[in-house]
Amino acid sequence: MNLARNNRIYKVTSLFIKAAILILSFVYIFHKFQTSQEEYQLSEVLKNSDLILLSVSFLLMFVNWGLESLKWQYLIRPLEKISFGDASRAVYAGVTVSIFMPNRIGEFAGRIFFLEKADKIGACLKNFIGGFIQLLITLVVGLAAIFIAIRQGYLDGFIQKAFTHWSVTATWLLLIIGLVALIILNRRRSLFSERMQKYFQTVFDTPNLDILIVLLLSVLRYFVFFLQYYFVLQAFGIETKIFISFVLIAITFFITTMVPSFAFTEIATRGAAAAYLFSSFTNNTAAVITASFVVWIINLAIPALIGSVFIGKLKFFKSDV
Repeated sequence: MNLARNNRIYKVTSLFIKAAILILSFVYIFHKFQTSQEEYQLSEVLKNSDLILLSVSFLLMFVNWGLESLKWQYLIRPLEKISFGDASRAVYAGVTVSIFMPNRIGEFAGRIFFLEKADKIGACLKNFIGGFIQLLITLVVGLAAIFIAIRQGYLDGFIQKAFTHWSVTATWLLLIIGLVALIILNRRRSLFSERMQKYFQTVFDTPNLDILIVLLLSVLRYFVFFLQYYFVLQAFGIETKIFISFVLIAITFFITTMVPSFAFTEIATRGAAAAYLFSSFTNNTAAVITASFVVWIINLAIPALIGSVFIGKLKFFKSDV
């Protein structure tokens, strides 16, 4: 009797969590669409946009998340073999779960709760590897872009000082200290329990070939990010040279990655960064800000709506079917 009662409690709790995720996701997306007319002048900009370029950017969304699904399928393979279709459904569900969260920290939940056999903590660590490699590419390319922009005079004195601010230095130091600490703990893994040693093994004993494949997929995904942003900017009449666009977009990605943001400020942060960086090359600030919002629609809002179809398949408890 107690077992049946507990199962009912778990099922009700699971349904409540899934319903809460869907409601919060829909409310957040609806709110952003509702305010888009006032903040981004979306309808006015779209009237004069190139629909072909916007369509290409939209189609690249499937390439973007397809590469991420392939990464997830490959990373989780040692713990549980899943099909590309299951990996895709998990990735889209992750977007739905995370879209209203700070820095989309809940993305991993949609993935690990799609799994049936894999250890959940081990799966989180695999997701961490993929996310860290993607982050590393964003930071490295962004730093290279900043160096080029300073040399070419694309950045003014104010923005140069911002990149050398103590808070940026502190962020890098924390990242380095965190990595060094993990490496030291890994070298002393024998001091930990057998289960903890297994988790260290999950992270640090990943074969070099696997890391290389995930790295290549992450680079391809970054390139798709750039193409999507570039095509949307071109569609809205922001006609800068492709090299300049790449440098400025890379810096925009760098800024929005480094600056902690809540769901309700993320789009504003990206739009403000892009508008400031492109201000030396165009006076059409509204189009630049709107382009950032449209990229958000293509890469996050639409995938979140797709992922909402799969939320019901998340398995928070063993009683979920």
